[in-house]
Amino acid sequence: MPTTQVNGISMHYEVGGDGPPLLLISGLGSSSIAWAVAAPRLREHFTVITVDNRGTGQTEVPAGPYAIDDLGDDTAALVESLGLGPVSAVGWSLGGSVLQSMLIRHGDVLSKAVLLNAFPSYTAVQHAWLDTGLVLRRSGVDPVSIGITGMPWVFTPRLLSDHATATAQAELSRLDPHPTTLEGFEAQAAGLRVYDSRAQLPTVSTPTLVLAGAEDVLTPVSQSVEMAELIPTAILQVLPRGGHAMLLEYPDDTLAAITAYLSGKTA
Repeated sequence: MPTTQVNGISMHYEVGGDGPPLLLISGLGSSSIAWAVAAPRLREHFTVITVDNRGTGQTEVPAGPYAIDDLGDDTAALVESLGLGPVSAVGWSLGGSVLQSMLIRHGDVLSKAVLLNAFPSYTAVQHAWLDTGLVLRRSGVDPVSIGITGMPWVFTPRLLSDHATATAQAELSRLDPHPTTLEGFEAQAAGLRVYDSRAQLPTVSTPTLVLAGAEDVLTPVSQSVEMAELIPTAILQVLPRGGHAMLLEYPDDTLAAITAYLSGKTA
């Protein structure tokens, strides 16, 4: 599997598809496997670049904490090393924070950006959510049980009320050939919870779509509104259905919005 040296670490990536280059950046504790459903469909329109963020998948897990700017620098260096830039990029959750850092610090490697279920800074509720997740992981709780416990924060009652489907979704964690270690998760979490992009978002000049789900309780629409108001080049789109994991629960609507924006079919 392809890897390259960036900022002193070995970083894993994959490139596939045909069309304009599109970078996909995963969320907290997630490797590129988070895009397993979306990437094949996006490859029909784009040359898709998936990466394992520092601390996940087949990328190295150096000692933490990892500042979000470190992750942004890693990813920008990867784009430059591949010679594919400037690229469009989609950042989901923590990936949205990484993408904000890139927009602020490395705008030259980006042509368009989609901040998917993202946020500019942590709230008290998000700190409490993260504290709970860290306690469970440090206690050695089974990953499937951790997944089920976290589901109400990312899925809507439509999926949660179907226990067979919810259980099957949680069981997918057992299929990950390179699960994120506690050390990697903790190192990412430490940087994420202190990241605050708000003071610098007004400097962003890259066209940006802020894409949210109306039912997202983990990163509520108010946070997307805040980012869209701060970024001079941003437009805000709120889908009527879907929570934090709307890419998984409502993939058709979510991917249609992303593809339309990146293809220039929306304002």
